[in-house]
Amino acid sequence: MPVINASSLLLFRNQTAVGHSKSSQITINLDLPDATTKDSNGWKEFIACARGGDATIKGLTAYNDSLNFKEFADDLITRTKQVFYFKQNEVDPPLIIRAEGFIESADETAEYNSATTFDIKIKLTRIITADTADGQNWENIFEFWEDIAENWEDV
Repeated sequence: MPVINASSLLLFRNQTAVGHSKSSQITINLDLPDATTKDSNGWKEFIACARGGDATIKGLTAYNDSLNFKEFADDLITRTKQVFYFKQNEVDPPLIIRAEGFIESADETAEYNSATTFDIKIKLTRIITADTADGQNWENIFEFWEDIAENWEDV
């Protein structure tokens, strides 16, 4: 199995990759409250409840990037829900995780004689995991719907 390079796992907001990202992480959670009773025969039992997740991204600030600290801070201030994609190309089939989410925190650090960096925390909801085995990934699905819309207008 090939080594998965950290630079190949990218975070996208809609179709725009986070510029100058240094690291990214995604965590998917499931709440499991205890449901053990005397009828459990000595085994712990749980109920699968709410699912969710978190994502973090660290990067170097470059305000000329299409997606940087400023856009994340604006999303936080305006409480805007966005669609995020984690995309890993070095596995076959490529892994794509799609999630809606809100920016939980946006931090920017400027230290003396150092590059300015940012840290973003995202609270994820409605997670859908998909692969590209059928050729329908998030990059070309929009083109598919645009073709349908154009053909519909021609009818």
